Amino acid sequence: MATAVKRGDSYKITASCGYDISGKQIRKHTTWTPPAGMTPRQIAKELERQKVLFEERVNSGTTKDGNIRFEDFAAIWMKDFAQKQLKVKTYTGYEKSLVRINQAIGHIKLKDLRTGHLNEFYRNLEETGIRADLKYTSKIDIGAAIEQAGVTRTAFGKAAGVAGNTLRIAISGKRVSKETATAISEELGLKLSDAFRLEQPDRLLSSNTVRSYHRIISSCLGKAVKWGYIPYNPAVNAELPKMPKQEAAYLDEAEARQLLVLLHQEPIKYRAMITFDLLSGLRRGELLGLRWQDVDFENQTITIVNTLNYAPGAGVYVDTPKNTTSARPLKLSPTAFSMLLEYKRWQDDQRDACGDYWKDTVGRVFTGDDGAPVFPDSLTKWFAAFVKRSGLPDVHIHSLRHTYASLMIADGTPLPVVSRRLGHAQVSTTANIYAHAIASADEKAAQIAEKFADVVTTPEDCQATGKRKSPAKRRGRLELVG
Repeated sequence: MATAVKRGDSYKITASCGYDISGKQIRKHTTWTPPAGMTPRQIAKELERQKVLFEERVNSGTTKDGNIRFEDFAAIWMKDFAQKQLKVKTYTGYEKSLVRINQAIGHIKLKDLRTGHLNEFYRNLEETGIRADLKYTSKIDIGAAIEQAGVTRTAFGKAAGVAGNTLRIAISGKRVSKETATAISEELGLKLSDAFRLEQPDRLLSSNTVRSYHRIISSCLGKAVKWGYIPYNPAVNAELPKMPKQEAAYLDEAEARQLLVLLHQEPIKYRAMITFDLLSGLRRGELLGLRWQDVDFENQTITIVNTLNYAPGAGVYVDTPKNTTSARPLKLSPTAFSMLLEYKRWQDDQRDACGDYWKDTVGRVFTGDDGAPVFPDSLTKWFAAFVKRSGLPDVHIHSLRHTYASLMIADGTPLPVVSRRLGHAQVSTTANIYAHAIASADEKAAQIAEKFADVVTTPEDCQATGKRKSPAKRRGRLELVG
């Protein structure tokens, strides 16, 4: 039977697992710290459970060493779990986030990691100047400083590890990343604050971003518990920032019409992508992953089976949809297919003009002028620029999907149907995202009863008690009027 000894706020649990070659008893140890808020009785009960669980792990040979640092365990977790189970884009996002996470808690041993460490990290993420995407502009004449240093701009860029085009951007006074600003400053022998100024220094990480770091840590530590490294997950009781209530950005019907009219002045390759996205509600990756073999003109349906994405290190790549319900057939309007036919004629002409230089080999619906895949962020940036110069409300590419969903709900489409068409895993996801549209539709539905306003009994036909007058009394009143 495992034993436990109280040491400060924690308990050292010991279990034996036989004897070594010299006849000495082999003992395994672990530490359990009761979560805050537990009563003495709850602690005693949970301690007994922890003793049993630890002894079972010892006897089954699944105990691991909690002395491993978080950073080292995270590397094991990424290799043995994340790399095999996660989508490429999610995995690369985890890699990027773990750099910052390891800077904060990577040095702490798993057995010593406490909820307080995580709370402190999350509070730090909410401070100013913490964003990794902050931009800097030059305070000095960088071009003159390079010239004064007696080197060419090309040589300076190579020495600083800054690409030529990026260096030209910095010299022109436009915004660059902290990494670029730091590299230029160091090569000039200056402090970052002397050579560059931080733009929008008060811009904070969003609550959702802070929570994304927590999800990674919690998932990692959850596996540490499952694999026997630690007895409990300290991330479970962490304090997270509240999520501000945010409505999905979307266009109303009049604004959507305006957008479609304005698109007639734009190149057809962009007009077709934006129009079709608005008329189908596809995610960006689903739109760009669509192939002609997934399009059925006769039955006016499309089938979502692929997505086209980008991730640093992986480049542009094809993946499966977000979840199992995202792979779906969709019946679309004749207008959507008319747009596709017009676009296909343009694409066919482009293919003929390019000849052997046409790059598409899989029959993608939406491509560049030469058949190359559309870089996802290039579509996002084009749409943002289009919205700005057109004077439309401040919406982004994903707002087209929100607009499509909101218009369906406003038109009375049942929520399960909306959810299925959007490819959501659960109807509750749809309900949460489009609460604004549902509330508006509910208000509209409430007004349906007004259709009967002209035949409903008027207030003066009722007694002060709220009871309806008898037919005889109503007839009497009518006879007097007559």
